[in-house]
Amino acid sequence: MANLLKKTAWKLIEAGDRRDPAINLAIEEYAVRHLDPAYSYFFIYINAPAVVVGRHQNVLREVNLRRCWDEAIPILRRLSGGGTVAHDRGNLNFTFITVHASTTFNRYRQFLQPIVDVLTALGAPVRIDERNDLRLEGKKISGNAQFTSRGRLLSHGTLLFDADLNRIKRLVHPDERRSIRDKAPPSVRSAMINVRPYLKRDISLDGLRRRIIEAVLGQSVERYEFNAEDWAAIEKLAEQKYRRFAWNIAQSPPCTVKVTAPDDRAFSFSYALIEGRFKNFSPSDARLRFWTQWLENRPLAQETFREMERRIEALPDDSLRKMSERVYKILI
Repeated sequence: MANLLKKTAWKLIEAGDRRDPAINLAIEEYAVRHLDPAYSYFFIYINAPAVVVGRHQNVLREVNLRRCWDEAIPILRRLSGGGTVAHDRGNLNFTFITVHASTTFNRYRQFLQPIVDVLTALGAPVRIDERNDLRLEGKKISGNAQFTSRGRLLSHGTLLFDADLNRIKRLVHPDERRSIRDKAPPSVRSAMINVRPYLKRDISLDGLRRRIIEAVLGQSVERYEFNAEDWAAIEKLAEQKYRRFAWNIAQSPPCTVKVTAPDDRAFSFSYALIEGRFKNFSPSDARLRFWTQWLENRPLAQETFREMERRIEALPDDSLRKMSERVYKILI
């Protein structure tokens, strides 16, 4: 670790083998806001499958919502900026929490260099690029972002080890036929690769985790274990924030959307999404105006689409039902 980060004592956050992404995001927020600032902290963990968007991103632009719903993949929003990532049991997530200063903010190399050193020693010639991503053979293996709060800095990232890359691509590549107007920062799409095939000898994800801990903290590791009061606050934060529509979906910036049928440019409609709810649905075909009432103020959520399915099935007119099925298919 760079000398400037050795000026404070570091502790490893011990949270057991918790894979709940809402809990792990809550741990990060709780740690940066509430743990003793006399220390710096390192947290490294594995999540169950999830999609995590950046603080200011639009889920409609970033996420294939239907695939996430079909596969029961939760969609969460983190504190930091940056792009959307998909987690699974084949990638590591690492978090550094330390003092917020000119020597730490937007200075990623000091945090990433120990990880680069571990991977390089194992046979994977990883480099840090100009966007503070880690790359192997020109392809992305890690993205990173930061968040600051009351004199504290959180710098975190992901590391693709043996992840299901095809699944990740399915989850974070929404339909690009929509025209979306918003002020949300888009993700920068990059080709991805796993680290594991490039290592000189096989190592488990947990083995890699232990090596990174040693590289960051040394062989003598001081640990921080949450007490009952800490866990109560973390559980509350996860429940009231990271599992809620109001944070994960409704925090998307307002946007307007125009959708044109791929097989018929005359068949189109537009709508707005404000605080995660449909507004002002406007179809090109006046016969579909009843959709305006159907969708007005409905949440961008799976239950809304299930209700639309029931309503479409109940339509007595065959032509309206077929037209509505087309709307349903390309709505998001």
